[in-house]
Amino acid sequence: MGLPAAAAKYRTIVVSLSLLAMVWGTITFFTIPRREDPQFTIRVCVVSTTWPGAPAETVEELITDKIEQSLISIEEVDITRSTTLTGQSTVFVELEDRIPPSEIQNVWDKVRARVDLVPMPSASVRPIVNDEFGDTSVLLLAVHQTPSHGREEVRREDAYTARQLEVYAEDVQDALRLLPGIAKVEMFGERDEAIYIETDLANWAQLGLTTAQLQSLANERNIIQAGGELDNSSGHYSVKIDGEFNAVQEIEQIASTVRTGSGDNSVPLKQLGLTVTRGVEDPADYLCRYGDESGSSPAVMLGITMKSGASIIDVCNAAKHRVDEMLHVEKRLPPDVGVTAVSDQSMSVEKKISDVIVNVIEAVLIVVVVVYVVVGFRTSFVMAANIPIVVVVAIGLISLFGVELEQISLAALIISLGLLVDNAVQVCDQARSNQIAGMAPFPAAIEGANTLAIPMLVGTLTTMAAFVPMLFSLEGGGKEYVYSLPVTVSTTLALSWVLAMTLCVILAGIFIRAPKTEQPGSPVVAGFRAMQRWVSRFRKSGKTPASPEKTLHRESLPHRVYGVIGGWAVDHYWITLLLTVAMIVGILTLPVSSEFFPEAAGTQFAVKVILPETATITQTSEAAAEVETIIRRLSQQQPDGKSWLRSYRTLVGGGGARWNLSWSPEPKNRSFAEILVRTTDSSVTPQFVERVREVAERGDAALGLSPVVGARVVPVQLALGPPADPLVFRISGNGFADPAILRTAADRLKRIVDAQRETWDVSDSWGIDGYQIRVAVDHDRATLAGVTNSQVAQTLNSYYSGLQLTTFREGDHQVPVYFRLKQSQRESINGLQESFVEGDNGKVPLASIASLEPTFELAKIGRRNMNRTIEVSSRMEPGVTGNDVVSRVLKSDEMRALEASLPVGYWIEPGGSYEESAESGAQMMKSFAISFVLIVLCLIFQYNGWLRPLIILSTLPIALVGAWLGLYLFDESLGFMPQLGILALFGIVLNTAIIFIEFADILVNERLAAKTQTVASTQESDQGVKPRLTFDELRECLVEAGKQRMLPIFLTTATTVGGLIPLALSGGPLWEGLAYCMIVGLSLTTALTLVVIPALYAATRR
Repeated sequence: MGLPAAAAKYRTIVVSLSLLAMVWGTITFFTIPRREDPQFTIRVCVVSTTWPGAPAETVEELITDKIEQSLISIEEVDITRSTTLTGQSTVFVELEDRIPPSEIQNVWDKVRARVDLVPMPSASVRPIVNDEFGDTSVLLLAVHQTPSHGREEVRREDAYTARQLEVYAEDVQDALRLLPGIAKVEMFGERDEAIYIETDLANWAQLGLTTAQLQSLANERNIIQAGGELDNSSGHYSVKIDGEFNAVQEIEQIASTVRTGSGDNSVPLKQLGLTVTRGVEDPADYLCRYGDESGSSPAVMLGITMKSGASIIDVCNAAKHRVDEMLHVEKRLPPDVGVTAVSDQSMSVEKKISDVIVNVIEAVLIVVVVVYVVVGFRTSFVMAANIPIVVVVAIGLISLFGVELEQISLAALIISLGLLVDNAVQVCDQARSNQIAGMAPFPAAIEGANTLAIPMLVGTLTTMAAFVPMLFSLEGGGKEYVYSLPVTVSTTLALSWVLAMTLCVILAGIFIRAPKTEQPGSPVVAGFRAMQRWVSRFRKSGKTPASPEKTLHRESLPHRVYGVIGGWAVDHYWITLLLTVAMIVGILTLPVSSEFFPEAAGTQFAVKVILPETATITQTSEAAAEVETIIRRLSQQQPDGKSWLRSYRTLVGGGGARWNLSWSPEPKNRSFAEILVRTTDSSVTPQFVERVREVAERGDAALGLSPVVGARVVPVQLALGPPADPLVFRISGNGFADPAILRTAADRLKRIVDAQRETWDVSDSWGIDGYQIRVAVDHDRATLAGVTNSQVAQTLNSYYSGLQLTTFREGDHQVPVYFRLKQSQRESINGLQESFVEGDNGKVPLASIASLEPTFELAKIGRRNMNRTIEVSSRMEPGVTGNDVVSRVLKSDEMRALEASLPVGYWIEPGGSYEESAESGAQMMKSFAISFVLIVLCLIFQYNGWLRPLIILSTLPIALVGAWLGLYLFDESLGFMPQLGILALFGIVLNTAIIFIEFADILVNERLAAKTQTVASTQESDQGVKPRLTFDELRECLVEAGKQRMLPIFLTTATTVGGLIPLALSGGPLWEGLAYCMIVGLSLTTALTLVVIPALYAATRR
């Protein structure tokens, strides 16, 4: 007893199990974790080191290079890349893709151990290893002040201090940390407090007090040490020394011993001309602002990262609800403190999931309508019922494999719709055909399923073989990113075949009925015949119309047309095959661009504000404020009166937390600002991006906006998938390569890239040289004065950057105490010449032992794998992919000449999106190769030969050119999603070809059997010659097979294309390429398959 017969016999059990599986799948759908992007491990950690005041080349030599040398020898490390600035080193460590996620933390432990062993130039210089660089915040909250009730803006006297905002943010942070599903709540953008003891050069030179003595006095006063324990008859006591500072006034009262004519006296710092002030650290590391159309105000950001396996919708909703409780129920925050979401991934996740649900519903409706129009309601009901059943049960099954609902698993469900419809269409059509031939409903359904069981199984396995190799051919983050795709597609297809052999058989036996003689199943045919009878009734000729029986059994027009075309294609099979090859070659020569992931159509974009490396954080903040004004004004002045802007967040000094998978945050950098803009609707985002760029470059007199001068303003629309710049070239030299050679090559390369009409914002990663004042110490004089180079450096660093003396504690809040010069002298270069340095014999005028030499030095140095590297990058005009421009530049004569001019040990290579696409493409090609081998093996095992597998495989180039033509006609790029569409197209076409071959073989064998019986009855079998079909008989069999498969092939194509049309029209950039390549590819391939396969079959049989 086969599976269909068993299902029909135990139909109650099958239906009950199916209902239970649907209930389970429904429950799973509402409880399965949701996120925007698949969870995968970013195999990158960051080693940050700060050495205030040190020149970039010195930091590179003594810190960056030492750290890279220690890390590059770790076996699991693939790449090290670094950025060295004045006083700062940032080293990025990337691991090899082969390292599984379970072992990554062990590697980071190795990195920490190696970094701890690296000798630093000073005991105060300590590298910090951040192994959470890849964590993405699913929700960003801005804690900011809002105008009081009845006011339009915050008055200066009412404004909260930075510390007050930080305290409110800490309250929110503590409350959110306790919520389930939240891994961490990171605070950034806050301004740390500091206490400054300031003096001027003249006053400090007269004092006998040194910075070392001042530091000792502060530490001795500010103590936290155990005072011992005391036991007596009353009990046990601990002794606490209350020596912590409790006010700035106490710092002013620190007494220093001053020698006078009357002896040694203790004099408070206040009387020594030293001023003590408490405020925020100056200059700040970061400046953060939140804004909307009404303006902006200082803010503190909270980035929420969720735990693995949690639902992003549940986490974000819980966090927003908890904040609402704090504001309006518990009243834990003042009424003029706002907590506003500036990035909320849960909203886009909800939209994507609802889009998929709508697409499934649309697919079901389209199947019902199309099949109803062609074959009637009963058959359409059975076919359509298969879709939601398979989708719902598949969601339950994929959850067992750790798959969550995210954009890749949702894409897999969309791809599977076209594949799973095919199985139901084949079984229902064959059951209907058997009933027309005279069989009873259930025997017809069982026999139809038995006939198609093996061909459909082979078709399912070949389709699964196209996707499963991704699980073991891809590596690293790419494998984790697409893991849900092969699992979801394979699970859905396998389930679709099982249900087609069981539940679909039961439903077909219950609902499908052959049309009566006088009533065809199709309402269109019935209506046409009714009209024909009505017209014939009024004909003047008086001819008797054809009887209903003749009308019913007369061949339909599509069958008659196919009989002519198919017969010609078989008769002239060589011409047919040559025309097909010519068409394939011609279509594949059409230009189609490549882009692994397109730009996202979301409600967010970012604006990078980049100043020269010599800029201060204040200058960067001022430039960012100009861009904020442009953003607000553009939103306010829309002709339709609709606002574009919902909110924005500005972070000056770096990029802060990663707020999207496709966004790589900028390391700490005082000349960089990032503005995260949240728009009111995804439809306005592209236009908003372009207008910000246009106004920042050229201004807008009508709006009263001037261009932003002295800064690069780069609006960036997010891309789908991992972050990668659209165009990047790397110019590298061995080790400590000559900066002049690298800069010269970079300048030439920038001119080449800038000459391309599609590029804008062409820049390099090193920027301009920075200002530097070289203090040339005369060693002979310094030795006589008892001053060392180290003492000169320490003294000047104390004056200008500040020397940390101690830490003031308020509960768990710590405030550093610094000594430095007053602001007027810190900003004056002339003050250096008047300064005194502290030596072994007291304070010595700097001018007596050193000279000052203003110079220009490297302000920023980039490295890759221990080699100095300059990156030349560019943005692309809308609608242009960077890969095409990179390919053109690489082939240009100017690039060849530039490469030829480089000395030995220097080279140029492409990076960014081009490099990512090449690496990912190589892995995908490996997956395709494995898939092809598996498909061939499946077909060989099925047919035990090479002939039929070759005929079936010949449909793959046809499917490819169909998809290629779709991409060309609709100007889509060949990226990751269209490649998945091509794989799905291969599956549908292979399934069609396999079943066509099966029916052709059945008809040929039946004709041979009949001919053999005829020969045997005429006593000709003793001749020893086996009967063979004539070519005319073969043609009749092939054309008849095409006629029999025409309806199910048409239904599969129509329903799949119909389900993809909504995605093509409103699915956004993620789905458009996939939808168009499948729509055109399936339409073209359906027509050609019914012509090319018979021609190939005839050619091989001939």
